[in-house]
Amino acid sequence: MSSDEENRKTRRPPFIPPVVHPDTLVVPPNTIYLVPDQLEFAGKPYYFEKCGSKRAWFTSYFYNCLPIVFGSQHGFLLTATNSFVLRWDGTDKNDGVSVHQLDATNRDDLTVVSHFGHGIVTVQSRHYFRTPKGVNMMVKAPPNYPVHGLSWMDAVVETDNLRRDFTFNIKITRPQMDIYIEKGTPLGCIVPYPRFFLDKYEMVALSDPEELNKAVETANFYGIERDQYDGEKPRLRYMEGRDIYNNFYDMHQKSLDSGEWWNSADARVERKKMQQDQPAAGKDAPQPGQSASSESSSQPAQQQAPQILQCPVTGKKFDHTGKELKDEDS
Repeated sequence: MSSDEENRKTRRPPFIPPVVHPDTLVVPPNTIYLVPDQLEFAGKPYYFEKCGSKRAWFTSYFYNCLPIVFGSQHGFLLTATNSFVLRWDGTDKNDGVSVHQLDATNRDDLTVVSHFGHGIVTVQSRHYFRTPKGVNMMVKAPPNYPVHGLSWMDAVVETDNLRRDFTFNIKITRPQMDIYIEKGTPLGCIVPYPRFFLDKYEMVALSDPEELNKAVETANFYGIERDQYDGEKPRLRYMEGRDIYNNFYDMHQKSLDSGEWWNSADARVERKKMQQDQPAAGKDAPQPGQSASSESSSQPAQQQAPQILQCPVTGKKFDHTGKELKDEDS
């Protein structure tokens, strides 16, 4: 007998609601409805907030990396309504986790308990979520908010269908250690995404010879610029939305603004100015260590010999402008 069959036989009879409420709720596009478990908690709760780009532990160097900054903005956070301390005894028991509340303020807005065992803490708010038809909710770790001793458990919920309480689950990874959670600490993150969005994606090796060759060489051009031209100052091409050939992307995001910044008049002027200031691929480009604005020396004897760059994968050679060299040229 399977465990499912055994559970069905030993379960109590189901609860039969005295009143039937059909699911007539229509959630507008781009909307997440917050539904309270009791009418007294109706209204937008203060402990949910949209993710931002800033992190208290980031140094200025982190903000040069757009993928990290942009990734920090994805989702909505559930934050702790009061400070508390967690401690796990290292066992698999349900009561193996102790939760010590440090203050009583707003402590009833969230419940923090252990019912899975295995050092897992379950956090439940007074609200659950409803999304438009066909939109799931991914439950995950707060982006770029590490907490020593904690690891978040991912989940996916059909919030267009489910009409009940919603939980976040966190695994304690360090037994016999007090883990302090300060009020306002993110305890979970939700990200809506369309159902079936990932189902048919596959990872396939690029095999078209021409496209593969161009892709490999382009990636190596980036490496050459980073290693031989940039030094300790990052180029920020990706931040600016342009490639190694100084072509701007068709669409680029720095923040979750639906493309408003990229399509603005100010951004278009900024891109045009950068194109005028930067040499195009195939034109005379500066040597490593030489600024784009510096002029060539009038004395040929003092000029630096053109540098030959070789792609470590394809073996092809290029001059400093990116022009491919044939054997007779090099």
